[in-house]
Formats: sequence, C-alpha cells, structure tokens
Amino acid sequence: MANYQKGRTHTRSQFGNMYGGYSYGPGSSWNRGNSSNKSHTKKNNARGNAGAGTTAYKTVCNNIERKLDSFKTLFQQAQGTGGAHRPTPSTLTSFCNWVNKGAVIQTCSTAQVNRWAQTTNKSFNPSNPSPNACKKVLAAKFGRGCIKAVAKTKTGQFMVATTPTVNGRTFCFPH
Repeated sequence: MANYQKGRTHTRSQFGNMYGGYSYGPGSSWNRGNSSNKSHTKKNNARGNAGAGTTAYKTVCNNIERKLDSFKTLFQQAQGTGGAHRPTPSTLTSFCNWVNKGAVIQTCSTAQVNRWAQTTNKSFNPSNPSPNACKKVLAAKFGRGCIKAVAKTKTGQFMVATTPTVNGRTFCFPH
C-alpha cells in the first residue's frame, strides 16, 4: 500500500508498527525493519553517498556543539543556589531565544571588560559594573552587530550573547 506525503512515496513495512512503521522505497538507505539494510548501507559507504565521514559533518557538529555549550551555560545559571547577581527567569528565557536564533553564549570577567574599556575610551566602573555599561564597551570593541545581549552571571561575571562568526571566522573573546 503506497502512501503519499510531501512528495515522497513510502510503502508500509511488512512488520507494521512493531519495527518502526515506514520503509522509504526500494533505493533508500533508511529502510527500517529490513534485514538487508546493513548490506545496502555498506554499498552506499563504498560509493561515498552515506556516512561520508567526519569531514562532511564537521561544520554541523561544531554548530551543534556550540549550541549545546550555550544551553549548558544557561542551565548552570538556572541550577543550584543563586548568587546576588543570578539572572531572572525572563533573562534566561531571552538568552535561550537568542541561542535558538543562532547566537552563542560566552562569558567574560569584569577585569576583561575593564581592560577593553581602556582601549575603547569607554567609561566602565569595575567596582560597580552594570550589564548595560558592559554591553557598550563590548559593542565598541567588537562591533554592535556582534554583541546581542549582556547579563550578569550568579558568580558576578558577564554572560554575553554573540554572533557565532565575525567576518567569516569563529568569534571568541580574547583572553
């Protein structure tokens, strides 16, 4: 029995829902419930169609890893006992939305921001730093388009949502 969905033709597996449902046609490398799947996958690997190795997926893996690291940073801010500067739930939600749009969460210390403030001639008070003042310094140093949002972490550092790349290169704060 053939079913039509979004331009694909699939046939119902002889095993039904017990082994995953659909089998995507005779030439598919994704053929659940069929014991010949292993030999078919080996054939595709020999031709280089499926399982092209890590080089073909390097960019994708790097993007996924950066997103995971960003979400871990946000998760750490939401977990455990909070410091005096713990971000609010709405701030964390806002940062999650930035990550979903492609931003990367990075942290920097007050000392780093103070050092960058001196090179950009921006006023920054390291004894009473605010996220808004930090954002002004970072925008002057790295560009307005690069810095999306700034908030304090529960340890007193700054959590910054940045673009993942600047001028075609991966962006990280210098130490």
